[in-house]
Amino acid sequence: MVPLRSTIPRRSGVSSLSRPYGTENQASQVGGRFRSCMNRFGPVVFGLIFLMFAAPLSSMVSYHTLALSEQGVQHAEGWNKDIDVPTWRIGDEWVYETKFDVAQLIAQANVSATLNTLTGDTTYTLNNTLFITTGGTQNLAYQLLIEGQFSSSTNSDPCGASLDGTTGRLDIDYSGDDLIRVRDLGVINSKFTLDVKFVPCIFGFPAGFLTQDIGIITFDTSYAPAKEKFDFPLHVGDQWYMPFFSSTTVSGTSDYFDPNTFDTAGPENNSWQITAEGIPTDGTSNIQYTGCDDSFKINEWNETGVSQGYNWYCPAVRYNSWMRVSNAAGFTIDWLLKTYNPADSYGFTETSTPGTRNVAVDIDLQFLATLPDSEQMLTATYETSPGATPQGNKNMQVRYESTNLLANPVTDGSGIVNYTLNVSDGMDTTPSSDDYSSNGVIVWDPVSKIIGATTVVIDLNVVAIDLVAQSDSIIVTRTRGTDTVTLNQAIGYAALPNDVLTFSIPAQNRGVLSSPATEIEVITPDGTSIRESVPAIPSYSEQRITVNWTVPADAAIGNQTLSFTVDPDELVTEDANRSNNDASVDIFIGRAPTASFTYDEGKYTFENITLNASASFDEDGGDVDCRFELESKPGLIEVLEAPGCVTQWNWSDDGDWMVKVIVFDEELDEDIIEMNVTVLNRAPYLNLSMLESIDVETQITIDATDSGDMDSISPSGQQITVSWPNLNCQEGLTQPTCTFTPMGEGPVLITAVATDDDGATTTVNSTLDVLNVAPTLAYPELYLGGMNMTPDSAGMWELNEDEVALLRIVGSDTLSDRDDLNIEWIPSDLIENWSEVTKGPSSAATVSWPVSGVHTIQVSAYDDDGAQSEVRTALVKVNNVAPTISGLGSSVPIFEDDNLTLSVEVFDTASDLESLEICWDTNAQVDSNSDGNMVNDCEAQGTQMTMSWATRGIRQITATVTDDDGAKALTSVNVSVQNLAPSAAITNSSNVFELMEGDNITLSGTTSRETTSDKLTLQYDWDSDLIDSDLDGQMTGEVDYSGMEYTLTNLEPGQWTFTLTVTDDDGETSSSTITLTVTEQPAEGFIESVSEAIGSVPTAIIGILAFIVIILATFLLITRSKKEEVEEKYSAFTAVPTLDPPVAASQPDYTTQQPSYATEAPAAADMYAAPQQTDMYAQQPAADPYAAYNPAPAQQTNDAMAALSAFSEPTVQQPAQPVQPVAAPAAQAGPPLPASGLPQGWTMEQWQHYGEQYLAAQMGQHTPAQPTTTNTPSTSASTDMSGFLDDLDL
Repeated sequence: MVPLRSTIPRRSGVSSLSRPYGTENQASQVGGRFRSCMNRFGPVVFGLIFLMFAAPLSSMVSYHTLALSEQGVQHAEGWNKDIDVPTWRIGDEWVYETKFDVAQLIAQANVSATLNTLTGDTTYTLNNTLFITTGGTQNLAYQLLIEGQFSSSTNSDPCGASLDGTTGRLDIDYSGDDLIRVRDLGVINSKFTLDVKFVPCIFGFPAGFLTQDIGIITFDTSYAPAKEKFDFPLHVGDQWYMPFFSSTTVSGTSDYFDPNTFDTAGPENNSWQITAEGIPTDGTSNIQYTGCDDSFKINEWNETGVSQGYNWYCPAVRYNSWMRVSNAAGFTIDWLLKTYNPADSYGFTETSTPGTRNVAVDIDLQFLATLPDSEQMLTATYETSPGATPQGNKNMQVRYESTNLLANPVTDGSGIVNYTLNVSDGMDTTPSSDDYSSNGVIVWDPVSKIIGATTVVIDLNVVAIDLVAQSDSIIVTRTRGTDTVTLNQAIGYAALPNDVLTFSIPAQNRGVLSSPATEIEVITPDGTSIRESVPAIPSYSEQRITVNWTVPADAAIGNQTLSFTVDPDELVTEDANRSNNDASVDIFIGRAPTASFTYDEGKYTFENITLNASASFDEDGGDVDCRFELESKPGLIEVLEAPGCVTQWNWSDDGDWMVKVIVFDEELDEDIIEMNVTVLNRAPYLNLSMLESIDVETQITIDATDSGDMDSISPSGQQITVSWPNLNCQEGLTQPTCTFTPMGEGPVLITAVATDDDGATTTVNSTLDVLNVAPTLAYPELYLGGMNMTPDSAGMWELNEDEVALLRIVGSDTLSDRDDLNIEWIPSDLIENWSEVTKGPSSAATVSWPVSGVHTIQVSAYDDDGAQSEVRTALVKVNNVAPTISGLGSSVPIFEDDNLTLSVEVFDTASDLESLEICWDTNAQVDSNSDGNMVNDCEAQGTQMTMSWATRGIRQITATVTDDDGAKALTSVNVSVQNLAPSAAITNSSNVFELMEGDNITLSGTTSRETTSDKLTLQYDWDSDLIDSDLDGQMTGEVDYSGMEYTLTNLEPGQWTFTLTVTDDDGETSSSTITLTVTEQPAEGFIESVSEAIGSVPTAIIGILAFIVIILATFLLITRSKKEEVEEKYSAFTAVPTLDPPVAASQPDYTTQQPSYATEAPAAADMYAAPQQTDMYAQQPAADPYAAYNPAPAQQTNDAMAALSAFSEPTVQQPAQPVQPVAAPAAQAGPPLPASGLPQGWTMEQWQHYGEQYLAAQMGQHTPAQPTTTNTPSTSASTDMSGFLDDLDL
């Protein structure tokens, strides 16, 4: 037997869940208290889950009461296989009802929350057997799968969780596996994953679509060496401990915490003790499975003596029937067996009976215990059931893993393996109070994985009977008031006066044979002797008695001893060793510590208040530690561990708060003081969030939401009220924000007053600078003809030059500035010094653009402070309007050399009119500007052009108008220049009445009529019957002479006819004939005699004239009867056309826009048709050679030249009635007029023809005499005479 370690480390402190609440760090975490419900609930839930599942693996504080049933003597009927190590089979299944009660944990988490006990089922299933090597040893292990689903919902409450008014359902899915060593059920590794979800409830029912994932977390914990929670074989009172290294790695994902922060690793040293045997219970509840009435209760403590909970081991189900973790951090977790389904078994009931395996390997050892390094026979029987059918010739494996022993025997025909095992002398990893060492041995079928196992017990002394008083196996419970606890040797046995101690005292037989009955004598610390009978004790078993002792009220401080003796009268003579029949335990009788507590007074909320219990002391001389349990919020208790008995705390609300100081000594005795700590109210804090300046008439919100009462317990949003003196807030009078609109410029005082729920106030003042705001403008619009124009795809409006449009825009400004708003338009960036200014918020400007191109419109607004709006711009594309031209008509007829005046009317926008350039192209056959365009030359400029043509033909006259943008328009007219046929006229230089034989005479054609230009090239051909120039025998029909004047000398007497034919350059001709009579030379002296008779020369002249008149009159009378004959004779001359000017159908009107050239002639034909031919010389008097000296009065004539002159100037055509052409004055063709004007009685036409002779006569020059022509047909003698007289101006 190896005694427990004599020195157990004293308790250095009590650990608990580490939380920041209630420490000096709390003030810095105030803001966190306003986080969302899920942000708060997530860590709480995870802390809960971490504790629930990690608790068995870590050090925790337990104040759970372990009740020990009062029994006078506990009987153990010897060692049987039920209390040895069990064997599992693949497929074995245990189902546990699982309960997680976390009400106290939630309460201590400093949150306003409730959570039902989480319930669900946990299923343990053996999945496989496998090998795993740890510490250099290969171990056969079970793989145990664990799955469970837990929820806060119940039948009456489908949600079951609430946090700050948010209700929901907490769901946890649990899955994992444990690796458990086969030989002793030691835990090698435990790995599990938690999937935690929160489902909010709506109208009292979970809303699955709102499910929140709290986290998916995996815990992976390994133990080295394997953690032995059992020390087989099991005996009540057996106590063992073991050091091991535990390492936990936490991984996964969560939005609420970092799982990696929960990794832990470090050494541990736990102890266990079997404290009871019987029906699993906690005093109030029982398990559903009914076949575990002989379960063993195994308590567990950490190295400081802190309970880790307990489990009830049920030999019938080969595993635990109840597992509990209870923790002072605030939760209790229970796994209560519901069903057990053994694999490969028959005759079982899952709720009560395990049945029997169909096949099993049973192991029997030769001895119950053996000495170190001894050998003993191991017998394994491999058989099926029922019927005990042996499994012969099976390859088996013997595994004694504590020494790395492996053997591979084969079963014989009876299914038996006999193997001699050397037990070695090594100690196991769990020193026990009942043996030196205990090691498991395995015999199994590696193929079918059928396993048998048992425990080899090694004892240092093996005798027949050895009665032992084993102090390490004493179970001590203490009752103080209503609390009962089981004391543990690790922390020592201690008591106070008036405590009731209950001792469960064992009498053990460490021999191989049963001992006879005997007695146990117990001497209590006060010297009282108690004797109890003990029945026979089987081999390696024990019997127990129970002794109660009440510590006297006046018990001295110090150790008190309880001693007991097995077989005090030495009645058992077979006892091989009397030295171990006596044993004792010391009980330290002390005094409770004396608590002393002070705190800092006059402190405000959130100020750290020092809680000082350092003056506390222990009367029995030991050190004291303290724990503070304080009320942090109404109904919420914070637990603070303070080994030095000094800590700090700050409260979030004012008032009196209960503080409980628990002072405990080394024996864990306590003294408690409760005191109220007064905390002063802290005024609310108030922070304004606002702009420093804002534009006038702009709404602003002053935000005081960053305000509150740090020490309020009122719900969020009700902690303070904020008022806004002198402000008209849209939100009302007491809201954390104030929205208003300043209507005036300048500084505005902002005052906010926060009042907390205790009536304390905080006032904050700030100044808001209200600024003038610049005006704003909408976007400009353009209206044309009352219609709002839409910009094109390029964003431009499009107008024509000088097109009047309306620019409109609306400005905005504050009410005080709006009516005085000035809006300035700059309609163009291309036109300088052009702006339009309007007053008022609405602006309209009437504009037109005189310049084509893309104009940028700019418009801006100015208020009375000079603030300018953003400059709005727009684009307008002004299209040039091409000019138009009209007035020429289509065609105009005119005679050669007559002046034609053409006028056009041009039209354009007003801005372009002054800059229009009008050019005339008078010759479409010549490109004078060499630009390739034959009709755009500029031979003349202006709206009117006068021109004449020397040759006939069609002339295209084009007038082109060009504006300042180069746009052009043109109009053309065809001028039909018609040739005017010549009119032959013969004058003579001699007196035709006095031609005498031998006279000379010069006939002249210079007075023949023709246009000026044709006159220069006129061909004169003379023919007379006086000469046969071509000697053809015909005296006429030939050209006797060509020239303007024809001089004949030495005339022969007779009557001679002379014909002048003139031909112009167009081949048109005209002929005139004159007949001269040459009288024979009279006798000499005839004239002189007449002269002498008449008298002087004047008298002679008068006489001659009178004579001529008489002769002519007689001639006319004689020839009247011969009229037809005369007309026939001169028919060739009457056939010459008069060449009256043709009259156009219409002529342009140069004074109006309606074109017209002249009044239509009734008989006018196509203007290009042959002109109407008339006798232009009809009624023409014979040329008077003296007319130049005595001009005839002006008279109307049908002379063709005069008619042409009359046509040269167009007149307006009246559409209502035809009018006769009005003769326009022709350009002067004769010599310049004298300063005195026309001679009296002269016409202009006369001046054109005879002006040169008149001027010559005035200057004394000789004017050739004009011959009398006879080419004009006579109508009567009188008429001829009249014309003759007219020529003579008589």
